[in-house]
Amino acid sequence: MSLPLLDGWTSSSVIKAPTTSFLARRETAAQQLLDLLQDLLDYDSDFAFISRRRLFTALRRLSRASGLHPRCFPLSDLELGTHVAGGSFGDVYKGSLRGQGVAIKIMRVFNKRDIDIAVQNFGQEAVIWRQLSHPNLLPFFGLYYFNERLCLVSPWMENGDIQTFFKNHPCSTERRISFILDVALGLEHLCGKDVVHGDLKAANILVTSSLRACITDFGLSSTATAFSSLQMTNSSIRSRGGTVRYQAPELLRGGHNNSESDVYAFAYVAYELLTGKPPFAELRLDSAVITKVLSGSRPSATADCANDPRLKGLWVLIQDSWQEQPELRPTAAQLVLRLLGPDIQATTTQGTDWDETFTSRFRRSVQPRHPLPTVAEIERMIFWRRFVLVTLI
Repeated sequence: MSLPLLDGWTSSSVIKAPTTSFLARRETAAQQLLDLLQDLLDYDSDFAFISRRRLFTALRRLSRASGLHPRCFPLSDLELGTHVAGGSFGDVYKGSLRGQGVAIKIMRVFNKRDIDIAVQNFGQEAVIWRQLSHPNLLPFFGLYYFNERLCLVSPWMENGDIQTFFKNHPCSTERRISFILDVALGLEHLCGKDVVHGDLKAANILVTSSLRACITDFGLSSTATAFSSLQMTNSSIRSRGGTVRYQAPELLRGGHNNSESDVYAFAYVAYELLTGKPPFAELRLDSAVITKVLSGSRPSATADCANDPRLKGLWVLIQDSWQEQPELRPTAAQLVLRLLGPDIQATTTQGTDWDETFTSRFRRSVQPRHPLPTVAEIERMIFWRRFVLVTLI
């Protein structure tokens, strides 16, 4: 059995709706359906009548078309604590939510147009973030409104980003390779959900309390592209919603982010985690980096890579991942297989921070879950909305 509305989204028919009352009904219908789709995705069991992947696709498509997000996203009872970081994108505070330490990223906006653009783009990215549950991806708790400014709320990571962690905690080669595997595992999950990170870099890799690496800020590069004054972290020049020193040649030539460019960025992250140095650390200007990359230059291997067979295998993987031609780079799944394979033999530990059910369990602790309607009730609820929503797709 399929849901008629979801089938209708592939229809080419368009209903003209010039009246204000119709548009109001359309927005109400879109909001109600977004809420229903999110409730279905939050449910623990799979459904015989529709796959989670299709629900996720429908939710993303409707959020993008309507500019809305599920009403369960906004949080309450959040306590704002100390300011810990700031950038042109916004400010980061440490806070508390029902006894849980949280990071609160508050956008810096200056006028109503900025707010409208930011809310629409952030809402769409929040829809993506909320559906992702994986030990190597930072969970998303919800949205918060502080003095009319939009905030993203996620768990607080005491160890900070991986660059800060390396400065405070000398790491063995084994630990560094383990972190690289963690990043590959997180990237593999993103690719499996058809999510492009768009700004993968060491500053967007956090370290959990159980010493596992987790990726954050996935998808936010598109927000930065749509509204160029918004940037989440202090970083070097950003281009097309990414950071130049981690960008693939095709992006520097005006292309768009995709899974292949994420793998290219992974190569530079792996290089930085292995060597402790950012890409092209010897070059001060990003313009010089662009010239180097477009001429085919890449960072050089360290002496250790020639002496250690595992590091030699890792270096080959890094070189394969930053190849000029996108189609020659390995996929994220292939990255994981090669890291676990005999040449590199990467290992990681089972973290105690969170698992695939952590975020949904946390949501239920702060937001009551309503009983799901039956399939027949779902059919009745959305049947009439098909006609007022078709203009959104």
